[in-house]
Amino acid sequence: MFVLSTAVVASHRVAIGRAFVVERGVAPRAVEACDRSALECFNEALAQSREQIESLACGSDIFEAHLEMIDDPMIAEAVAEGIAQGMDAAEAVRCACEQIVAMFEAIDDEYLRARKDDVRDIFARIEANLLGGVENPFEGVQQGDIVVDRELFPSDMAQLDLNSIGGFVTALGSTTSHICIVARNHSLAAVVGVGDAVGQIATGQTVIVDGAQGRVVVEPDEATLTLYREQMAQAEREAQLQGAVAHQSVSYRGKPIKVYANAGSVEDVERAVAAGADGIGLFRSEFLYISSAAEPTEEEQYEAYLAAARACQGRVLTIRTLDIGGDKAVPYLNFEREENPFLGWRAIRVSLECREMFHRQLRALLRASAHGSVRVMFPMISCLEELRQAKAELELCKGQLEREGVAFDRNIEVGVMIETPAAVLVADSLACECDFFSIGTNDLTQYIMAADRANSRVAKLYNPYSKAVLRAVAMSLDAANRADIECGMCGELASDSAATAMLADMGLSEFSVNVGAVAEIKWTISKL
Repeated sequence: MFVLSTAVVASHRVAIGRAFVVERGVAPRAVEACDRSALECFNEALAQSREQIESLACGSDIFEAHLEMIDDPMIAEAVAEGIAQGMDAAEAVRCACEQIVAMFEAIDDEYLRARKDDVRDIFARIEANLLGGVENPFEGVQQGDIVVDRELFPSDMAQLDLNSIGGFVTALGSTTSHICIVARNHSLAAVVGVGDAVGQIATGQTVIVDGAQGRVVVEPDEATLTLYREQMAQAEREAQLQGAVAHQSVSYRGKPIKVYANAGSVEDVERAVAAGADGIGLFRSEFLYISSAAEPTEEEQYEAYLAAARACQGRVLTIRTLDIGGDKAVPYLNFEREENPFLGWRAIRVSLECREMFHRQLRALLRASAHGSVRVMFPMISCLEELRQAKAELELCKGQLEREGVAFDRNIEVGVMIETPAAVLVADSLACECDFFSIGTNDLTQYIMAADRANSRVAKLYNPYSKAVLRAVAMSLDAANRADIECGMCGELASDSAATAMLADMGLSEFSVNVGAVAEIKWTISKL
């Protein structure tokens, strides 16, 4: 028996199963030796990759997003530039991949930063086709297997039957990587970031994946197996109890508590409703922009918001307006390079300057509001003036639609993300001019503690339980309560059942959580 460990907590689940070590099979060939130029070889691999993705895209959000991304001219231009500098095709592909991934890694928003996995996924496919072709690496996966690999890509998740495997173990990965999001949403055990030690695991070995402790036990002894089996049995009993309240309303001290879910696509909304969520507390509209080679039109956005509203089946749908940063994550918006994009031109600041783009989004979500309980939420508000400007643009769009005879909810609720220290300090003023708050503890913690949560060297400072962060949460809740408006939370802290009692005591009335945490949080509240 031996143990692999990591500081990254991917999920709080435990699984025991047979290890299935993924073999990424390609038939390598020397690209440079072919008669064609490096650019011709790349273009052929690019076209082949696009055909493969196109054949897989039907009904899959992941591959449809990949289809949009692979058509982005930035990919071909970055590779062509590398080839022009004397690189061979494979080297140029790897170099271009790292350049574009670096852009995504600079993004502050957790969901958008995770899209770097899609970029790496697409480039891995191109490189595999360049070197000999893509094979199915998951042939032979059995019921309950623990899938082990150096890195798992979003397209891998689409090819695996997530209802039949036990969990994942990977050498690479962070809490924001796609695999962790999938694990949390599908209640799977996962341990990521164990490094090269993953090479010690062989197919067929028995492994225990302890997601909560970040441990992988390989070939455990009988005593260890018995201990973990008891833990899993207890977890199964709790899951059954949680399932019993998942579709029920919950309250605390006579006050109704809403348990919403966070979503980044219509598919996420459907999963949330099936899991028992009372609505969607955060719908990230960025997915429409980040996966497209051009700005989505008003009609394209309307169709997406309409589909999400219908999927909610009358439940609340909170659409956050575009939240991207000045890190050139969306090339067609032509962001200038900034010294510190996290403190620069991003989120509501972008929307208020790009008024025509903002209007297209506002008109689309207003039109969707005629078909469901839609709310609009503005991100990264730092002062009252920004909220007033955003509301003025919303009113302008209302007037346009009214004159055009287009239906919309004239009383649509307007909310503010509390995610900057400035918003906390003026929360009393903001509360007087909006209908609800949503505390984004991920960014709020980062800004208050001046600690990048993606930087391992300062990770110990990134603590949402710190006194400074909890005081900021309390101040925001107090301001909302005095103004008699709802106050929710959509950061990771809301999904942590260890914090549920504390947050309910502080007066939190809405928890917006990962889809996989809906039942657990409802159950926890019901026991208080």
